[in-house]
Amino acid sequence: MHAHNELAVLNRLLGFSLNDVGEGELHDHAHGVQMWCIIQMLTGKLFETWNILYERYLKSNPEDPAIAALSEDRKIELAWLRNYFSSKETALRIIRDKSAFHYDKQLNLDDAVTEVTEDERRVYLAQHPANTLYYLGSSLVYRAVFALVADNAGGTNGMSQIEKMQKGVAIALVDVNNVNTRLHGVLYGLLWSSFSRSSRAPLAKLDQTRIQVLDAPTATMVGLPMFLNMDPSQPTQHPSERSAI
Repeated sequence: MHAHNELAVLNRLLGFSLNDVGEGELHDHAHGVQMWCIIQMLTGKLFETWNILYERYLKSNPEDPAIAALSEDRKIELAWLRNYFSSKETALRIIRDKSAFHYDKQLNLDDAVTEVTEDERRVYLAQHPANTLYYLGSSLVYRAVFALVADNAGGTNGMSQIEKMQKGVAIALVDVNNVNTRLHGVLYGLLWSSFSRSSRAPLAKLDQTRIQVLDAPTATMVGLPMFLNMDPSQPTQHPSERSAI
């Protein structure tokens, strides 16, 4: 249940991070870094959640009753996840191994450095470190990682590094969606099994209260800010009145 909550929070953040909240080069660079960072965190958590399931349930011999009790649809989802997480060449595996929570010293940045553009050579310094953005550093790492994702998928002959990165991001977002959908399905199946088993009677007898959630926004209605006003003595300005940080 806790793993589900963690994934739900990070998925909301990823959905919000996809929305533009401003214009201009600074915004675009901050937007990209913020979105990529959340993809990294979510990818790492997806793998950790899978590791929980694998260690707790899938390594059991004989088969854990909770796995045996899964519906056929859930078992199909579980089989898909087994295949995905066992592969070393998937988009999420590359992101996790190369940049999520740690940095692979063998990550090849040569091509990214060779093709770095003028607008990527940016370091935005701010009065408060929370608003400082070292776009150059993140750009090189993400270029290399997502280009590797694209190359592994094939069909990148003749593509520039930027085109490979864009293709890699698109592949990663599709994989995040596919893994999320199936992983949440399996988690739901395991939780349902736990609540239903007689050995879990105290949980099965929890009181139920229906709560209607009103005015919940859609994912496209919420955007994450790229910068924060770190001086409470200064009033927040309208976006059109803001100066450079």
